[in-house]
Amino acid sequence: MKDDYKTRMVEEFHELKDRIDKINDIIEKYNNGEREHISVREASLMMAQSYIMQDYALVLFDRLKAAGINPESDDMEPEKTPLPPEPQSHGFFIPRDGKPYLILHDTDGEWSYVTNTPAAMSKISGWSELNYDSSKSSGYLNWEQLVEDLQDSAFPLIPLSASSMPTIAKALADNN
Repeated sequence: MKDDYKTRMVEEFHELKDRIDKINDIIEKYNNGEREHISVREASLMMAQSYIMQDYALVLFDRLKAAGINPESDDMEPEKTPLPPEPQSHGFFIPRDGKPYLILHDTDGEWSYVTNTPAAMSKISGWSELNYDSSKSSGYLNWEQLVEDLQDSAFPLIPLSASSMPTIAKALADNN
């Protein structure tokens, strides 16, 4: 009776892996053009859900190992945590964790970021590129490189609109 929680953890892990497989199948079909009734918003939410579920599976797997439970087969170990869903919109973003970065997704599909300061804000040109000192910028990155540079807590990114820039610039100036 005292090991019931271990049995429940194993069952939960198997159920979670099954759900992850199902949602990833739907996402894969969506990415391959089989859109059916799924909206872009719903697909984005499903990608975020899958990311969180896989992170949860990793934690649950670590709990199983800590409890001395050996997986019955090699496929028990969860896969490496997937990348968070990449925003399809272009423009400026800030990280969800409040770290001081201004992140750009340009029209060529490249990512870059600089430390978000009033000086960086004043150098924004035409909402399409950052004019910055190359020694202080990340350079051009693909999504995987950006995710690697930033911590998981930065995702999902928060999009900025032109109307929010004066407020952000004022807040940054007030902090300096």
